[in-house]
Amino acid sequence: MKFLTLLTVSLLGLANVAQCEFCYNDVVRSCGAIGGDIGNCNSNYSGVNTVSSDLQHYAATHLEQNWKYLLMSAYFNNYEANREGFSKLYRKLADDAWEDTLDIVKYMAKRGFNMDYNITPRRKVQIQSYKMSELSSLATALDMQKVLAETAHEIHSEVTVRKKTFHDAETINFLETEFVAKHADSIRDLAGHANDLHQLIKGNKDPSLAIYLFDEHLKKVVG
Repeated sequence: MKFLTLLTVSLLGLANVAQCEFCYNDVVRSCGAIGGDIGNCNSNYSGVNTVSSDLQHYAATHLEQNWKYLLMSAYFNNYEANREGFSKLYRKLADDAWEDTLDIVKYMAKRGFNMDYNITPRRKVQIQSYKMSELSSLATALDMQKVLAETAHEIHSEVTVRKKTFHDAETINFLETEFVAKHADSIRDLAGHANDLHQLIKGNKDPSLAIYLFDEHLKKVVG
């Protein structure tokens, strides 16, 4: 009698497990009906679904900033502005934004969902004209980098919630390893450049000379 009771409990347990949405169950059902769906056979797990849309907007923000930085770089590289150091700085930021876009898209594919390239950024820095002064361009770049940093923090906070359906340690690690420290360094550098240039212009009787000297400095320090 005891054996029959244990057997019954075991069979009921197996029946409950069979109702769960697992890849194995999809395969079994698919084999029973040719052409059936095996949608659960993917690399999607834990709480990444919570921020799948946020990651796509984050990638779109990087992509938009890539071409904005390219336009800023092109403006300072023309005969009118002729600021090679500023052009070099914005070209580097453009390249970084492009590489980060690729990293986010690859990460999304790794976690089981694709990038929707029709998505537009939720947050963006509006630029009225790319014919801006050197100091204004640094302020704009600083604002753009802060948007990236704050967005990363928002996504991080969503998957740090200690609930099974939200928490995702892999996404936390991805953001911290690839973006958080990088954004902090970039913001520090741009804030330093903006304040240094402001002080040079403010304390120099010939602002154009101060800007020229600062541009020469940028040519040397930008990697």
